[in-house]
Amino acid sequence: WEECKDRMDKFNRNFCAGWNSEIDSLLTFAGLFSAVVTAFTVESYQWLQSDPQDATNQILLNISAQLAGQNITTSVPPPFSPSSSSIRINIFWFLSLVFSFTAGLLGILCKQWLRHYQDDVSLPLPEQNFILRQFRYEGFTWWKVPNILDTLPLLLELGLVLFFIGLIDFL
Repeated sequence: WEECKDRMDKFNRNFCAGWNSEIDSLLTFAGLFSAVVTAFTVESYQWLQSDPQDATNQILLNISAQLAGQNITTSVPPPFSPSSSSIRINIFWFLSLVFSFTAGLLGILCKQWLRHYQDDVSLPLPEQNFILRQFRYEGFTWWKVPNILDTLPLLLELGLVLFFIGLIDFL
């Protein structure tokens, strides 16, 4: 039983080690990328709203004209409508942020799965340890954790592509 346990432990270490380091790298990239996209999005979100300074300037011009005794008709500025380019850019950048956050969330969930999978539980009989390990392995595959891990880079790449499309539209 001891040799079987050693082989099982070696398999589990190799099984999880590669994914753990890959998830760490992806989470680091997702965090940095999300920070960059957030900075751009905070600035571009303002393009979707009217500038309150414009309304204030119009009111001050009307007051100034009335005080000067000029007889002018008060003009109401047209309702604000953001440009189609501003809308497109914000759509691309917000979607990019959503994909980045989704990749981060799934990465954290997968790290938890891997940590739980590797938890060392010492049961009284070696057979029970093997049954527990097999139960965890089957749960790991039933929940499609390897497939989820494979989609993490794709989500980040899609977010990066959307960000660059928005950046090209911006420039």
